[in-house]
Amino acid sequence: MKNKFLIFILYIASVFALTAGNIEDANSIDVQVVFQKISHQNPWIVGEPFSKRGKAIHVGKGLFFTVTLSQQKPLFAEFDSLDFSTPKLKVEAYDPETGFTLLQAFEGEKLVKAVSLEEKSIKKLCPTGKSRYVQLPFSKTPIKTYLLEKKEGEDPNFSFSKSTLCGITYLDFLIPTEYVRYFLNETGAIRSFPHPGWIFDVHLTPSEKEYYARDIGRGVLVSESFPGVGPAYSLFPGDLVLSIGGNSLSSLNDWDRYDRVMDLILRDSQGNLKKTGSSVDLTLYRNHSKQTISYKLAPFKTDGFLIPEQAPDRKPTYLIVGGFFFTELTGSYLKEFGNEYRVKSEKKLLYLIDFYQKKTHPLRERIVILSRVFPLEGNVGYQDFQDLILETVNGTRVTSLNQLKAKLDKDDTGYFAFEFSGGKIAVFTRKDIQTLQSELQSTYKIGKVQNLEE
Repeated sequence: MKNKFLIFILYIASVFALTAGNIEDANSIDVQVVFQKISHQNPWIVGEPFSKRGKAIHVGKGLFFTVTLSQQKPLFAEFDSLDFSTPKLKVEAYDPETGFTLLQAFEGEKLVKAVSLEEKSIKKLCPTGKSRYVQLPFSKTPIKTYLLEKKEGEDPNFSFSKSTLCGITYLDFLIPTEYVRYFLNETGAIRSFPHPGWIFDVHLTPSEKEYYARDIGRGVLVSESFPGVGPAYSLFPGDLVLSIGGNSLSSLNDWDRYDRVMDLILRDSQGNLKKTGSSVDLTLYRNHSKQTISYKLAPFKTDGFLIPEQAPDRKPTYLIVGGFFFTELTGSYLKEFGNEYRVKSEKKLLYLIDFYQKKTHPLRERIVILSRVFPLEGNVGYQDFQDLILETVNGTRVTSLNQLKAKLDKDDTGYFAFEFSGGKIAVFTRKDIQTLQSELQSTYKIGKVQNLEE
């Protein structure tokens, strides 16, 4: 009996030792990142949290790196394992473009072994291969990746050689470790990678070459410049870029022309990824003459677009006036109608999203829409108004919610006439609006009737 009991104790001890060894020796561990759901159609409501499971690696000093959902608002993370006594992790840094996330574990927690990001070890142990700049489905930022021979899973994972990180695997691509190092070496809660700021065509037809370049040599043709990201007011579609940073484009091969141009924009002479804020000099051909412009590299964001994809910092702005819920049109607003948003959403708004989403405007104008009308006794005649564009108030064109609020606050008038798309008009006295605001608060218990910059 004693021998059986001793064998049982030894078995339990060996299992515990093996489990502990696996925890310490594993290169990655499962984590769940918890996000705050934000609604662009109901921004006054605090959304339910939701989580995304993924792999994380320990990069030293209790810091864990993972790739999770992009364009979200992470709150905290948890080790997805019973082997941790205090499983929560603090979100230390986040890139809304790629979903790169840095998590901080609590002091005293038993941690997995830290992986090596050392460049010499990577060059010695990790395979490379053919590289290509790609835009991954969850990001607009061009990333220089290695092409994998075998397709990996649809969720980001990590590739190792021994305990050295070779990169992040996703579908057919391997994102090299240099992007992880770049992210870790940056500072601040929001860390992003540089975007070229403009899009170009490298393969021109003979007639295009004749029209744009004539006898001045080979370059790349600008097809689009992004406001708030690149040289939007000094580089235009139709410009022919001849050199970047003093490096002529005339001798580049056609087959890798796109990647070589990206290298010249995004990387320094040693091949390292440039920091955001680095200067880029372009020599271009426009109106039969050469010009030189300079601009600063910036991360990709849509704040400068007439119709941004997201509200700035994922904080949907709104203003409720007399039960009228006004917001600014974004891509995310329409997508909240679901996967069939192109069928279910207002066709005029969908048209604007498709054709004017990337339009540059020097005054940073927005399209203000009336999303819906809260049913109140004082606005019964307007409760069928929905997804209308607010065009004018008392004859003044509306270009943002802040401008609308300023007009309502400062106009010395006893009434306000709101004119919407489709020729619809709503008229309220100032007293009507004050009465409706009180009725709204008592009926719907909404904490704030606005979410605007002060």
